[in-house]
Amino acid sequence: MRARSKKAFAAAGATLAVAAGAGGALAAGGPKAGAPARHPGPAAIAAYLGLTPAQLREQLRSGKSLAQIAVAQGKTVAGLEAAIVADVQAHLDRAVSNGRLSSAQETALLSRLKARLDGLVNHAFPAGARVRLHPRLGAAVTTYLGVTPAQLRAELRAGKSLAQIATAHGKSVAGLKSAILARVKARLDHAVTSKRLSADREQAILDRLSAHLDELLDRTLPVAGR
Repeated sequence: MRARSKKAFAAAGATLAVAAGAGGALAAGGPKAGAPARHPGPAAIAAYLGLTPAQLREQLRSGKSLAQIAVAQGKTVAGLEAAIVADVQAHLDRAVSNGRLSSAQETALLSRLKARLDGLVNHAFPAGARVRLHPRLGAAVTTYLGVTPAQLRAELRAGKSLAQIATAHGKSVAGLKSAILARVKARLDHAVTSKRLSADREQAILDRLSAHLDELLDRTLPVAGR
């Protein structure tokens, strides 16, 4: 159960990472399928701040912390933290109800989250921060494009997007999307077969990934020296 507890806490902490766009772009590459509680995403944070998830991501990418955004929106940091804890607790409560987490574990996870929450909401992401590929998704990309991981990193660091790299290698963007989705679906199918994930949850993850995939493929990394 200890491994499950660690996964559940990672899922709770992922709320902030997803809000920044660091994990949301490849949702299925974040916390492992089958964690006792899935991360709630940026919706609760954005709702409390009176912003859309897209507006929240943009402000985080400009170098602001969640605490700074809250103050700028006329909200309190204490209220923001309460909204995050309430949303995480709702997900953990569901895991307890489903028998995937004990009440004692939930209490421990929430205590750990609260202990780290000040640091999380005051953390500022570097301006212009971009999403990095999860290693398993990176493998799907390199295989489809016919390049090595080192070659892919070099082209990304040169300022190219994944969509541009695909085109340069004579591959279609649609085919690249399909390769990524197929890799994620294969892993999620295994989790469903192993009863570590429900079919409905799998579909929700795939839908969210599909919704963010165009944005991911069109992003470029900042070029050093520019």
